Amino acid sequence: MSEQNDIQRKSRQRFSRKMVLSVTGIALGIAVVCFAVVAILPASKQPFFNSPLRSVLTGLGLLGVACPLCIVGRIIKKRSANSPYFEEAFIAAVINIFGFVCLGLGLLCIGLSVYAVAKWLLGSG
Repeated sequence: MSEQNDIQRKSRQRFSRKMVLSVTGIALGIAVVCFAVVAILPASKQPFFNSPLRSVLTGLGLLGVACPLCIVGRIIKKRSANSPYFEEAFIAAVINIFGFVCLGLGLLCIGLSVYAVAKWLLGSG
């Protein structure tokens, strides 16, 4: 019975590692593509965050950066839970803070793009 539990545990660990790596890769790929498109777009006369397309792409790029940071912070925190030293937990906290800052900024950029589109649709922009 314990052999079956070990096999199930190992298969779950492999699946989760593959899943984490694929999600991280996809998120970083989205971030790179979004930031590249923002860099390639011609300069506009509007303020940067008043341009909905640029704002959405920047927000998606920041969300793509935030996802791997939060995943890595959580993994480090989980591994350092039993450690008597505080350095690993501190590093995990710093990485999580950077991830949450990127998450907040990404959501702010997307919110500003929604505001710009709503303003444009209502005719006051």
